[in-house]
Amino acid sequence: MYTMKVYFLSAQPCILTLNGAYFGKTDTFERFIEVSAKDNVYAKFSPQNAGDIGFFINEDLRHTAPVGCDVYLLKDGIAVYAHTFPPTDFTLQIIRQSRLQDLLITVYRQGVLQLCIDSPSGVFNATLPPPFYNCNIFPFTHFILLEGENSIAVFDQKAQALLCENILSYQIDGDMLTACLPLSERLGRTAKCAWVAGETALTQTEFSLQQTQKNEQDIHSALLPYAFFESVLIGADYKQFLSEELYPKAQNLKEFLGDFLSVVLTERADVCALVYKRSERIFQLRYFSVTVENGKITDIMG
Repeated sequence: MYTMKVYFLSAQPCILTLNGAYFGKTDTFERFIEVSAKDNVYAKFSPQNAGDIGFFINEDLRHTAPVGCDVYLLKDGIAVYAHTFPPTDFTLQIIRQSRLQDLLITVYRQGVLQLCIDSPSGVFNATLPPPFYNCNIFPFTHFILLEGENSIAVFDQKAQALLCENILSYQIDGDMLTACLPLSERLGRTAKCAWVAGETALTQTEFSLQQTQKNEQDIHSALLPYAFFESVLIGADYKQFLSEELYPKAQNLKEFLGDFLSVVLTERADVCALVYKRSERIFQLRYFSVTVENGKITDIMG
């Protein structure tokens, strides 16, 4: 009988039940079961202070993600990551309110965290992610900047998000916003980015890689493949990782790898998984093996 391996992860600690029976706790560390898709087992994440997320484990998971979840198609199964749990408390709670010229800016929670902009041209709303639960409101030229927990977001006067980033630090100088973004704790790298405020949007004017280690060569050889793929992803200089034979083919590598969203380490140091969007909240992992000789990449196979 055909069985499928299903990994369970959740953005906050949950109790996981299968067909009503307690299976264990979930968090950002994956747990898995092997189950027959024909059994149509019902899985349910139950967090504290929020509603449950439940779904049937069957072949539909490969094509339709449960509400509030992302689904990742792996080499050996499926991973379900529960992240947006339905609220149980719909009491109106005003978190921050500020008047910026003729705008009344309100951050409030009523079920979900929201931003409301009351302007002469109308009232506009947007949903905010959890890091902005405790936030401050500042003007940024004619835009609105929210400072949350290790995060910033910029909205126009119609509550359209122009920027939302996790940050280590940021500063504003006139119409210029500069921020230091975390990239990878494993490699000790950050990115310095800058945006200029225009009439209707932000234009990125700088992206530079910052290395907190002594030298890029200090990276352990086991992390070199990861460093290479991450450099391709963020637009850093990935050619430095290539051998003399592979260097002339550097321009073809981006087309070969395609438009991926993130890099995932695997149990093998020479294999990385790249994450691609397949459809709404459905992601495909493709695995690439890397051959390293004398500290340089000599071959990439996928």
